[in-house]
Amino acid sequence: MTRPDYIARGGDLVMAPPLELTKATMYSFLVGADYQALVDVCDKQLNAVTASVGVRYQPLLPFVAIVCADIAKSYSTTPPDSLKGWMAERDFGIWIPVVSNSGKIGWYLPYVFVDNVAAMVTGREVYGFFKQTATLAMPDSPGAAGDFSVDALVIEKYSPESTAQTIRLMTLTSTESLTAPDGELTSVRELALGVWKDVKRLFYDTVADVKVLPVSVWDLIKNMLEELVTGDVPMVFLKQFRDATDPTKACYQAVIEAPAHLQKFERGWFTHPHDVTITPADSHPIVKECGLAGPAIRSELGFWCQMQFVMQPGKVIAEHT
Repeated sequence: MTRPDYIARGGDLVMAPPLELTKATMYSFLVGADYQALVDVCDKQLNAVTASVGVRYQPLLPFVAIVCADIAKSYSTTPPDSLKGWMAERDFGIWIPVVSNSGKIGWYLPYVFVDNVAAMVTGREVYGFFKQTATLAMPDSPGAAGDFSVDALVIEKYSPESTAQTIRLMTLTSTESLTAPDGELTSVRELALGVWKDVKRLFYDTVADVKVLPVSVWDLIKNMLEELVTGDVPMVFLKQFRDATDPTKACYQAVIEAPAHLQKFERGWFTHPHDVTITPADSHPIVKECGLAGPAIRSELGFWCQMQFVMQPGKVIAEHT
């Protein structure tokens, strides 16, 4: 199928990939989740599109990561967009680790919040990141005290009289500093192996229903390590646009995979436990959709890292037009 040329217009903030993101500080807080709820998310948002091509995604393990990232510099590497400049952005989201029936591990993000509109439109229109704008707060640097928070536009209770309002949707707090006093890691492999050991203990060894994965857990570990060596972290997206004539339909719908290529890992370490509070909202049913235990939960396992990476162009797995 021949695609038309993209028509650039004044005021267009959609940047052409690849996108380079430098001086990025990323925190990941892992929390337990109901495995069947995550299966339902994959089935409704990914597998409903990819069933026609025989691709199926399912959760890797019964947990999600609450990821909070501060990116000092983001810009396109493709002319002419590479000549336009750069911007800073923050991205907070819920990340679900998924595995396809080919044994490939990836991450699916059902909720993503960003603090500037350019990051939102580029993420949505190019890749399919389900981004929405919000006010995001986090500590100034690893080891500094402070909370993580998301203030977003939501509708708390659906009714014809309800007004959308900006509220404090999510908070992560700890009474301790973010970083442990006894060192840092400068190897992404060391950090990944340390995280995997605790993930396996907390979310795999004691849970029976994840034994239905399409490949063995050891194959999954092998795949994960190979991806770390090559520097590619696969991301999975549902990209869709509502139809203008029939609002129950999508005029375009696709599942996209795109690798985030790690260019440089600088340092990282583990965090102390954090308490997570999520405000219930009908427009953002995070607790129910992601299978969380409730609106107040605790992350016993987390880590932070500083790095730079490139968001590479994507690949269409399945699409409907």
